[in-house]
Amino acid sequence: MANNSLNPLELLQPIIFMLITGLLILILLRQALILSRAGASQKKLQPYTLESCGDKVERRPFKEGDYVGLITGECEGGVPKRIIGIYVDEAPKESV
Repeated sequence: MANNSLNPLELLQPIIFMLITGLLILILLRQALILSRAGASQKKLQPYTLESCGDKVERRPFKEGDYVGLITGECEGGVPKRIIGIYVDEAPKESV
């Protein structure tokens, strides 16, 4: 004679599976919301180049191809104008 009695845990397995799946979906949605908020509030960064002309240092926007040590021109007195640094700063806030 076959034993057709159901184990109580067999009835709970689909319910437990649905609860775990629902919990994982909620966690996924929460993480997606956190990441989307982080991307929206991320500050825009602007790269700048520092050029040295003797004792004088000038800042200008970064151009493609700039690197530290690049001679970009000539200063008064024949001194070469060189890039002495490149850095990233927050972009100026646009007034609306």
